[in-house]
Amino acid sequence: MEFNALKDKMSVLKPKRSWLRFSFIVIAAIVTVVIILAGAMATYGKYYAGKVYPGVYVGHYHLGGMSISEVQAFAENLNDRLSKEGIEFVVNDGNVDSVHFKINTVLLSEDSTVELAKLDSGRLADNAFAIGRGGNWVQKLFLPLYYRLFVPIAVFAPVDMNEDNLNEVLKSNLVQYEDRPHNASIHITEWGTGSYDVIPERAGRMFVIDDIKKQIRDNLAVLLFVPIKISPQQFTPVIFAKDIAGLRENIQTVFGYGDLGVNYIDPQTKIRRDWPLTVPLLLGWVNVILDDNQRPVLALDESKVKKYLEEQVRPTVDILPQDGKFSMDNGKVKELKGSQSGLTLNTDKTFSELNQVFIDRNYRPASAMKTVSVSVDVVEPQIKISDINEFGITDVIGAGFSTFHDSHSNRIKNIAHAVDRLNGVLIRPDEEFSALKYAGPFTSENGYLPEAVIKGNVIKNEIGGGMCQIGTTLFRMAMNAGMDITQRQNHSLVVSYYADPVNGNPGTDAALYEPMLDLKFKNDTGAYLLLETNIDYKKQQLTFTLWGRPDGRKGSFTHPLVSRWISAGDPQTVVSDTLKPGAEKCQSAFRGAVASFTYTRFTSSSEKIDRVFTSYYRPLPKICMVGPSATSTAAGEAPADAADIIEPVGEEVVVPTP
Repeated sequence: MEFNALKDKMSVLKPKRSWLRFSFIVIAAIVTVVIILAGAMATYGKYYAGKVYPGVYVGHYHLGGMSISEVQAFAENLNDRLSKEGIEFVVNDGNVDSVHFKINTVLLSEDSTVELAKLDSGRLADNAFAIGRGGNWVQKLFLPLYYRLFVPIAVFAPVDMNEDNLNEVLKSNLVQYEDRPHNASIHITEWGTGSYDVIPERAGRMFVIDDIKKQIRDNLAVLLFVPIKISPQQFTPVIFAKDIAGLRENIQTVFGYGDLGVNYIDPQTKIRRDWPLTVPLLLGWVNVILDDNQRPVLALDESKVKKYLEEQVRPTVDILPQDGKFSMDNGKVKELKGSQSGLTLNTDKTFSELNQVFIDRNYRPASAMKTVSVSVDVVEPQIKISDINEFGITDVIGAGFSTFHDSHSNRIKNIAHAVDRLNGVLIRPDEEFSALKYAGPFTSENGYLPEAVIKGNVIKNEIGGGMCQIGTTLFRMAMNAGMDITQRQNHSLVVSYYADPVNGNPGTDAALYEPMLDLKFKNDTGAYLLLETNIDYKKQQLTFTLWGRPDGRKGSFTHPLVSRWISAGDPQTVVSDTLKPGAEKCQSAFRGAVASFTYTRFTSSSEKIDRVFTSYYRPLPKICMVGPSATSTAAGEAPADAADIIEPVGEEVVVPTP
């Protein structure tokens, strides 16, 4: 009985053991397959290390098996084809038969090459190579084989496009196939009475450039080199002749405010430049738009204003970025090229701000603004000076500017020699900078030439004439940099070389004359300063730039004002034995003046310090030297026509402001 019971139990357990054995076999088989597949995929991945996995396409081109460099070469070959063949377009329009034309994707000029559109071969290679190599380990193992055996994967070629130049090329090619529409507008015949003629609106057909550029990008992204079909679209005006029948009062109001203008202040030299926009000029730029209340108002024509900004303003404003260079030799910077951010005129923002001021004139009360500062964008250099020196010099602290128009040859050579000696000077922390120390001595042995200078009432040649140009530029630079001026002396006479560049008054000059007259300032920044000098022979300008590490200080000075002009006095005649009998040589008269300006600086601790510089310039009458006659007694020395005034007779009065 017990034996039978045991037999029954065994018969129940036997199927269970069989099932377990079968399950184990299945699991083992699966694991084996997985291991084999994993090993195969690992081998597959190792085989294609450094290559694009099979199954990766761009357009109908298979990139599988290519290395990164091979994909780049493949894309560059297509770029060559693109540059040779260009991009073909087919114009489909009901008004004309299908027209084919091409544009070149490479624009060549004497000094530059511009590519309108090209494939980014580097990014394409990187994107293709990354397929199958991202995600978790399972994805990395199995996706490469999945793309090869089952579903290929497509990548899109990145496309670089020069938007601005491409816009211009497309517009110039398409304009002949357009029937351009326009809103109703006006032609002002007499702004004082508000008289004007109405130019009726016109419907038309135009191409949408952005849509065409998208088609170009989409085709190139899949390496499709086929003609692109384009069609102009119908445009309907939004402003009609009937809407602008009541603009007489607007015209009288807007132009009753008078001229407008744009201005620009150089961020380093602080020199301001103005471009007046007179009423006659504005009359040619008038446009009509609808305001937020759908009322017609006078505005400015965007294309005309931007054309003016590009032609008249941009050449003055734009500055290319400058990469830094820095090398030392015997304690002085041998090679110096300070890194400098570039500037580029932002025509969109400048137009928008100018147009808004003009539009505001339609309403009473309107803005009293008469001039708009142009907007600029900063372009950073690739190599900054802060990255390539050990003195902590990072940025421009301030700059000074002066002109030497109509200078004599020796004067220009002396100035250039001093500029060369000063360029690259390192000013130590707490050092008192001396112009005489670094630019002098003014001797022939040191490379300086004789030049005319005024001493007393006569003009004579002395070595080193022209150094006051250096002193004046250094003085303005030091003030713009917020330095503590410890020594400065004005000239004895009013000289045009040193007039304020804005109002033409004397007052911001500084004389140099060994050993007495020097231009000095204290480096109290706690860091090194670096002097960079530049001479522009074509413009006859000097620009001195002070580099350092910004500590929060700021400096500026007002344009000088003349409180009193002093008559030059009656002409004088002096007999001189340096001239032949009967010969005559005269020097010009100089008016005297009392001038002053305020130098304001904020220290690193934000303390404001105002200092008034008042300068006295003595008058000098016209003096003519004549050769001795048989009965006269010779005296004095012959004057010359022009000179560098180095002898300051009047003393500067410095009045500190509490």
